[in-house]
Amino acid sequence: MLLSEIIKIVDGKKLWDFEDKNCDICGATDMVSELLAIEKDDMLLITGLTTPQMLKAADITRVGAILIVRGKEITPQFLEMAKEYKIPLILTKLVMFTACGKLFCAGLRDINGNKYGN
Repeated sequence: MLLSEIIKIVDGKKLWDFEDKNCDICGATDMVSELLAIEKDDMLLITGLTTPQMLKAADITRVGAILIVRGKEITPQFLEMAKEYKIPLILTKLVMFTACGKLFCAGLRDINGNKYGN
């Protein structure tokens, strides 16, 4: 699913001018250790955690993009790090549960490859 489609589904906002790209799978966590255990290339990470440690872990695990939930405020440092790592950032006011549900119902697969209706 293209990031531009994801932005529409979650009524999101691009936090910097990144290129549109495809993310076919999605994972959601607020724990750095869990992200490191998942490690799926180019996945969309849904999180409310906006720390430098989460961005470093996202870079290590080759996350394709990050969707930040609950309308969390982003620090200039976090934004600059995301640009440096070339990780697209999207912000939504939705809570994690709702964002996950909307994207799953729209056809985004979970980290195990499951798709809505299968």
